[in-house]
Amino acid sequence: MSVAAIAIAVGPVVAGLVGQPAGTVYQVERWRDIKSEMLPLLKRHWREVALNHEAVPLDIDHEQYDALDEREALHILTVRRQGLLIGYHVAIVTGHLHYKSTLHGITDVYWIAPECRHGVTAIRMFQAVERELVKLGVRKLFTATKLHMDQGPLFERLGYKPVERLYAKLVGG
Repeated sequence: MSVAAIAIAVGPVVAGLVGQPAGTVYQVERWRDIKSEMLPLLKRHWREVALNHEAVPLDIDHEQYDALDEREALHILTVRRQGLLIGYHVAIVTGHLHYKSTLHGITDVYWIAPECRHGVTAIRMFQAVERELVKLGVRKLFTATKLHMDQGPLFERLGYKPVERLYAKLVGG
């Protein structure tokens, strides 16, 4: 199944949403078509959210993203306001090593520009992600949140359940 761009226009005029600026569009887009536009946002995202900048520099694996995109295993839902890219959700769509017959969506990254974080933008983004992934046959979606920028209440409001805790440690060097 192709993940060609499917625009879902959402705004007070179209959907009657309070607090959602007119002209906000949630759509599936291909990495090959938007990577140059996404890279500056990925850098802003990394500066805001990532820890250990010195030890773990941002170093996008373009070849891996390109390969996943070519196999249509990379799912990108963008958020645009008046045509400008203001956010994204990126997931890898794949079988699972333990549940081969169940298609999973494993969130790689998600972000909305800080100046656009108001109203229901994040909620609408995740609702659109779910709708689009279901169309691809995804049965289970995994996402995470940074403890220092906890989005747990958002996910719980959307029906997600906490299922594990992830730990990290810098080693070697």
